Order: sequence, then C-alpha cells, then structure tokens
Amino acid sequence: MSFELPLFPLNVVLFPGMALPLHIFEPRYRLMMRRCLESDKTFGVTLIAEGEEGQQNTAPSLVGTAAEIIEATPFPDGRLNLQTIGRRRFRVISVREEDDYFIGLVEWLDDVESERAVPAYVVKVRAILERYLKLLMLNAKVTGLEVESVDIPRDPATLSLTVAALLTLNNEEKQELLEMTSTAARLSYEYALLRRAEIVQLAFAHRVASGQAVSPFDESLGPAARYLSSN
Repeated sequence: MSFELPLFPLNVVLFPGMALPLHIFEPRYRLMMRRCLESDKTFGVTLIAEGEEGQQNTAPSLVGTAAEIIEATPFPDGRLNLQTIGRRRFRVISVREEDDYFIGLVEWLDDVESERAVPAYVVKVRAILERYLKLLMLNAKVTGLEVESVDIPRDPATLSLTVAALLTLNNEEKQELLEMTSTAARLSYEYALLRRAEIVQLAFAHRVASGQAVSPFDESLGPAARYLSSN
C-alpha cells in the first residue's frame, strides 16, 4: 500500500533504530517540520542523490527511512532542534514538490525472504561483533562498560540493519546496505567487513604491546582500515 510522506534529503544514510539529531533552519524545512509535528511526527530521510545539502536543486535517493520526531525544541526565530529516530525503510514511487520541499509517494520496504542460511549468519555476525567490540573497548581504553551489557539484536533483519548503522562506510556503501532486500546477503557482506575491522584492531593491539602503537584508523592499512563508529 502506498502513501505520501514528506522527504528530507540529507548527506546521511539513516537506518531503522538509528538516532538522528537535527537542527532545522531553512524556511521550507521549518514549515515541513511544523506540519509533521501537527500530524504524525513522521517524515522520510533520504540520501541526496543529486545536488548539495542546503541547495534547492537536490534530488532524493529512491530508498530511505521514515524518521519519528521524539523531541522538538523550538527557538523564537522559528528554528528547531529535533531528536529523531529511524523507524522503517521505504521505497519512493514518485516525487512532487509542495512549498519548496518534496512529498514522496512511497511504500514500505522490507526484506523479502526467510532463508535457511540466515540463522548461521546471525551466529557468525553476533560472535564477530562481540569480539570486535571487546577489542575496540580494549584499544580505546573504555572502562565501566561490558560487551555483555550491549543489547545486540537476535532478529536477523534487525541485526543486519543495526550493524549497517554502526559500520563506518561511505554513504554510497551504506545506501547499498539500506537498499538490500536480502537479510542473508546483508549479513554476509557485514561479516566480511567486521572481519577486516577485527584484523585492524588485533594489529593495533599487537603494535601497542610491542611499543609500536599506531592509530587503529591508520589509512596505510588500506581496505582493512574500516572500523565501527564509537559514536
């Protein structure tokens, strides 16, 4: 079933469950957000496909995530600070303009298959994610937090989208993960990325132990320099 959703093109890829704080200052988006606050507090976040953020000629990507406004702080001059969270992916069918912002005719986008291989991927991805987080905390000297206290999803699709939000990738790679409709394919790709990230952290720990510490984000490590965001 299709429905209309106001669209907010940004230079960011939003995943379900991901928090997104926003400062709204453009008049067109002030109006859009005021209307959202008066209705269901929901709008669509899409990666900018063409143009630059803040310009009039931007074009949205055709897959995005619905964001729910959970807190709004207005300023006397009309600006807004918003706390939002990603809820569910959607696919854009068509786009029209209203008062200088986009309204999309959209439909929900969910993973389409329930593959037998998915449970095995869940076990592998959860295990390597836990190992990686332990290494990251060790190397970053994080105290007072245990990996066991981190709520790592067990549902395959939720796990895959959570890892996608955590991985430090460029927007094009994140958009590719967002657009995938195969849970198994997404988890398989993420396992490979996490394995590389684990190697980087192991190498860093080894260099620290040998007195030759380098940043775990050392670009000289090439493709293996990917890691998880600690934000």
